[in-house]
Amino acid sequence: MIKFFRQIRLQLMETGKTGKYFKYAIGEIILVVIGILIALQINNWNEARKENRKLKTALNSVYNDILQDSMVVYNELPNVKMTYELNARLSEKAYASSTNLDTLIQLMKEDFPIYWITPPPFNRNAFDNLKSTGSFDLLPEDIKISLSEYYTNLDSGQKLLETTLEQYRYHLDDFVKHYNILGRIHNKNYRNSYLFNSSWESVDEKDFTPRVAVLLGAYNVLYNSVKQYLEQNQTKIRGILPLLKPYIE
Repeated sequence: MIKFFRQIRLQLMETGKTGKYFKYAIGEIILVVIGILIALQINNWNEARKENRKLKTALNSVYNDILQDSMVVYNELPNVKMTYELNARLSEKAYASSTNLDTLIQLMKEDFPIYWITPPPFNRNAFDNLKSTGSFDLLPEDIKISLSEYYTNLDSGQKLLETTLEQYRYHLDDFVKHYNILGRIHNKNYRNSYLFNSSWESVDEKDFTPRVAVLLGAYNVLYNSVKQYLEQNQTKIRGILPLLKPYIE
């Protein structure tokens, strides 16, 4: 093709048709520019396709992470609500006008739930990878806001739950040093055990009742925090998944 154009230029110069030569040269330059622009446009299309492919892959990973988060909420929330309601009933019983020291002792010996919950395992790796590639900036504003709020809430919620759990375990450890509520998980014969029952003899009411109040309160705060955390995440997940779905189909 280049050889063909060169021959035309030579013929025009040899025949002395300078005006036509310049017109032809300008036309040739325009064609070259158009060719370059087309090549650049094709290159841009290819780059855009690569970016879109990367974005789709990243969003698919984020979508799967959030889908897994929804399963965590689905599995954890019923148990958290049940334990929270159990503690509410125990607190109601502990603060009832008819409750006395013997009632509180029985409540803590037999009914107080010993186990606790750790912060649920949510995953933000895919989101962090999405932000690190710069593809995050290509998303519509509503998706960027929704994802940012969701993962910010995950981080702040995790830190709050870790602090709340630490406080509860501090009060539980302090209580256990004085009153044996762990014995019932070690041996089925705990009711007939001297090791278990000895700490419940001659209970000092002025020492015991404040400890019970603090421990019940700390347990209530822990499970109320977890319940609110899971419910908030559930609401946000239900809003985010439909926004991401069109990008991964």
